[in-house]
Amino acid sequence: MDKNGKILLATLSGIGAGIVAGILLAPDNGQTTRDSVKRSLTKAGEDMERTMKNWMSKLEKSGTTGAGSTLVMHGSWDDVKGQLKQNYAELTEDDLTYAEGKEDELFGRLQVKLGKTKEDIVELIDNIRNSLK
Repeated sequence: MDKNGKILLATLSGIGAGIVAGILLAPDNGQTTRDSVKRSLTKAGEDMERTMKNWMSKLEKSGTTGAGSTLVMHGSWDDVKGQLKQNYAELTEDDLTYAEGKEDELFGRLQVKLGKTKEDIVELIDNIRNSLK
């Protein structure tokens, strides 16, 4: 296991141990404890997502993964979506539904509809985003 994998495993273990200790030592009632655990897990999930995005960005910059293996959406997706609809009349609202963390689903729909590769679609979206700045 490489250094990053060990760090990730240690982080997850620490989070898990903290949650278990918190539940076992909780002075609050059940509902309050569940709410607290839910908030902690949500925060841990957000922290993990942020860490993974940072790692993917570093891997892309170092050339370890190919460019376009992740989609970083800055600005208004509605503007990009509008431009895509103008350029490709066959795209529907359902085809262009974007949810953070589900980029692969968006890419899959666009690949089928437009007959392009994932890399082509990422480049297309990046070009539209850059032209809208």
